[in-house]
Amino acid sequence: MSTDKVTNLTIFTTDWAKVDPRSVKAYLNGKGDGRVLWWNINRWLHQHFRPKASLEKIMFCFHSRHHTLTLLSLEYRAYVQEVAKAIQSEGVVVGIRSAISSVRSNPFV
Repeated sequence: MSTDKVTNLTIFTTDWAKVDPRSVKAYLNGKGDGRVLWWNINRWLHQHFRPKASLEKIMFCFHSRHHTLTLLSLEYRAYVQEVAKAIQSEGVVVGIRSAISSVRSNPFV
């Protein structure tokens, strides 16, 4: 959604959720980005393994898992980019050495 000028009126009267792919409204209109599905799958799995968990606990665990996966993904991408730059600039052997030294210094990558 675009507006010519952002003012208090446009901020408070425009239905931003209609076009925000993260919103439930967009999901119900078929324009969501899968976040609702991701939440529903996680909630169902958590309730399946921990049936007595409260919704608050499920939400906390969901966000903890989501942040952990996001950070691991970002770390992995940075690692791959570092090795790719080494390969492009100095060759395959240096790239392999860079990969080995990165794994030794951070075994979780």
